[in-house]
Amino acid sequence: MAFISTFFCLLLLISIALALVTQDTVFDVELVHCDSPKSPLYNSTMTPFDRLQADVVRSVNRASYLDKRIDMKTSIDIEVGLSNDDAEYFMGFKIGTPNTQSMLGIVDTGSGLTWVNSVGCKCFKKKNTILFNPNASLSYKKLSCLSDECKSFSLAHCNFNRLCQSRVAYDDGSNNIRNFILGNLQFHLNSIIGLGPRSPSLIQQLAPKYISKYFSYCLDMLHSGANNRLFLGRGKQTITGKTTVTPLLTQDGFYAVQLHTILIPGEFNILLTRSKLTAGNIIFDSSTVMTFLDTQVLNQLVRELTNYVSLPIVKTGDYKLCFNVSSTVQEEQLPRVLFSFDGTLGNFKVSPYNLFRWYSADVKCMVILGTIGIQIIGNTMQEDLLVGHDLDNMELTIIEKKCTELYNP
Repeated sequence: MAFISTFFCLLLLISIALALVTQDTVFDVELVHCDSPKSPLYNSTMTPFDRLQADVVRSVNRASYLDKRIDMKTSIDIEVGLSNDDAEYFMGFKIGTPNTQSMLGIVDTGSGLTWVNSVGCKCFKKKNTILFNPNASLSYKKLSCLSDECKSFSLAHCNFNRLCQSRVAYDDGSNNIRNFILGNLQFHLNSIIGLGPRSPSLIQQLAPKYISKYFSYCLDMLHSGANNRLFLGRGKQTITGKTTVTPLLTQDGFYAVQLHTILIPGEFNILLTRSKLTAGNIIFDSSTVMTFLDTQVLNQLVRELTNYVSLPIVKTGDYKLCFNVSSTVQEEQLPRVLFSFDGTLGNFKVSPYNLFRWYSADVKCMVILGTIGIQIIGNTMQEDLLVGHDLDNMELTIIEKKCTELYNP
């Protein structure tokens, strides 16, 4: 059933307290995973198998969203909607003046806009939906289409009242009007929606006045604790660990990299040749759970790992490759696979944990799905790593560092 929802899209004016910080300041943000008890989507009755299946559904939905966004690249005033049910990580924030209103937003590295559902709109009805009341905020102000801010937004246009707006089409055929507004954002728990490379994402608004144009995150494999963190800005501290560095590319508002081969040295070497992208060949995304590889590449990888790993194969209807793993000794036989990205420091060894997850009590499956569309490095492959996006030098860095070692409340 089609839904129609109206969003007030915020051009966020940073609260006055931020004027006191230096560019080296790092804002440390807690991320709430959708399966955490802190999440509005948390379901205590779900088993690990249920959550794994839900991961697949969210991943497929997200991959479809990315595909449609790329396919619609010639229509810059249209953007496919992202459902709250497909959220991976949330951040809490406060907005408004003088009485701040607590909100919860979806973190999305593929979005350049930050918006909130507002009171009085024809919104889709969702349990635990938090609505922003613009009438309760003195800092709320609709943005004129004659303003420099509006002119800088590729998605914006003038309405008949000469206000800055954008029209957004959804994949179910519905659409809505979103007003760009000015407002104050309180960094109580520093939080955003859009972390994409294009203005007016929050990272673009904060840099270079308040922080360097850099952000990083660490996604804790346990999800439930406070170790899922986002860091806005670079800071002066030095993080040590095995580091992968590869050129960071952008296409249609997404971050992408160039993946050359997937291999186990001396055993096999799979070359990636096909891609729907023109900048790089695989999107690096924090909001997709599973990794997606071209179906031909995935089939070859499955064949090579089947021959390489001496564990019993288990057939399931959901995953391309599953092994019977009934002991610690058997679990240690699961391989590390090298993903070779562009650059002299582009080799990234993916651990068995980031490649395989428990399907049942004694079965582990490779959490890579096949696609004929956009290839994606999902967040499962990024867990317990510090992943940095350097928008000044256009580099992606991956440091092998457990989240608990970076932040331990």
